[in-house]
Amino acid sequence: MFGAITVIDDELTEGHELGASVIGKAQGFYLASSLDGNSQTMAFSAIFGDHEEDTISFFGVHCTASHESGIAVVGGTGKYENAEGYATIETLHLTNQHTTDGVEAVLQFTVYLTQ
Repeated sequence: MFGAITVIDDELTEGHELGASVIGKAQGFYLASSLDGNSQTMAFSAIFGDHEEDTISFFGVHCTASHESGIAVVGGTGKYENAEGYATIETLHLTNQHTTDGVEAVLQFTVYLTQ
């Protein structure tokens, strides 16, 4: 639905399998930014560390109709201070996926940081 905003506070895991190790969390939002529903503008931070001191911030458009999308790394804190680079996003379509409160999607991020 065009213009709908979704706020996230989701676990980041090492893999997509149920029970995979949690390595951090993603906090931020995305919004439906195209009339056809195939694009979502995303702004969020990946938060790592025992005291949540290490973050990587992302911004960009994820095209859900494409196999893979790219978004920008726009900064970071802690050991990722002033991070630059990009991430690719792939929506994984899993068989026998467990759903709890409606339709859920699993996104796989591959992050490339420059020095």
